[in-house]
Amino acid sequence: MSRFFRRKKGDEEEEGTAEAESIEDAEDETTEGETVDASDAEETVTEEVAEGRGDTIPYHSEIQDRLMYMFNHPSIGAGIEGTDEFYIEFMAMGERFWIGKAPLGSIQLKTGAMTDQDAHVRIANDVVSDLLSAVTFSEFSKIYLQYYKSAEAGKFVKIEVRKPITDLNRRGYARVPIMKLLIGSAR
Repeated sequence: MSRFFRRKKGDEEEEGTAEAESIEDAEDETTEGETVDASDAEETVTEEVAEGRGDTIPYHSEIQDRLMYMFNHPSIGAGIEGTDEFYIEFMAMGERFWIGKAPLGSIQLKTGAMTDQDAHVRIANDVVSDLLSAVTFSEFSKIYLQYYKSAEAGKFVKIEVRKPITDLNRRGYARVPIMKLLIGSAR
């Protein structure tokens, strides 16, 4: 019986060395057969990393930072420069703040109450922590819609649209993914 195990162990060692030799041969072939520019190699590596992590959202400790990141993100906030103007007021973690854009202006975050907002979104503290732990925009959307559609005790998202939804859609709310999520779910 011990002969069998020794023999098997020996075969595995031989296979391991054969695999290592074939990997070394493959590396030699690429260096001899092809000359690859260092800049091209770096570009392909960074493209692969970007594609794999393209939808991930970096860590934010506050909901204001997370929302501003999403409004300024090229795919999540795509088309936001085409919107006329918007003002959305939020109530989260005991704070009142609003995110808005003046005509031909940039996106701004201000603290405090606003008088003439398009919508008011109230997010429970427990939901804020869930939204901050979301790694991707799709996960963020899933959590947001879950607590909007079926509120639980202490976990809810309430959206109060203060202007007609058709006017908001004309101004660009339906074209921007983050705005469609925040307000469009209230239709």
